[in-house]
Amino acid sequence: MADVFLSYARPTQQRIEAIGGALEAGGYSLWWDKALTASDDYAMVIEAELDAAACVVVAWSKPARQSLWVRAEANEALDSGKLVQINLDGTRLPLPFSALSHLDFTRWRGERQGTLWHEFDTNVAGRLRGERGGGAADFAAAPRSGPALQGFGRIALIGWAAIALAALMAVAIAAVAAGRMAPAAFSALALAGLGLAVILLALAAFVLIRISLASRR
Repeated sequence: MADVFLSYARPTQQRIEAIGGALEAGGYSLWWDKALTASDDYAMVIEAELDAAACVVVAWSKPARQSLWVRAEANEALDSGKLVQINLDGTRLPLPFSALSHLDFTRWRGERQGTLWHEFDTNVAGRLRGERGGGAADFAAAPRSGPALQGFGRIALIGWAAIALAALMAVAIAAVAAGRMAPAAFSALALAGLGLAVILLALAAFVLIRISLASRR
């Protein structure tokens, strides 16, 4: 039985061949569905190889995300603690796999040097040593992206705008006190400032609601 089971979608087979070749060059034995023959009971053979492998590398892509076979193999790997995830094209991983750590292979071109391959090889070797992957620690370490974090940048911009508005009003008050601004002009400016403050408050509330909704996904 093989050390590593490769799970992928057929449209990405050429890239998987490159990854498989690099793994074999590193001394790992592999199994993937290319080894199936016409006489095989596909489901039985895949299940047996999946169960026997010490590591399951799931290569996510847009076609893989839509593949029931890839999802089933990834679920089995997650449950058994054998999972190592890579992303071939930057597609968003399906739940719960998007909450787990994965490696970005979108720019990998076959090299076995550098940080990316070293981390990948370390993960694969760890599974072969019995180190479990896909557990609670992976969930805790997984980076979050998307609106839940991006919204805080908008909140910061709104905050700076509010500070600028407050500073402008302070300057206007000082100008009125020094007799350099007419009370009528100050009243108009204060009214405009109040309107702008209401708009900023509404924007802040809208962004906070979006952040709250995104964090529940």
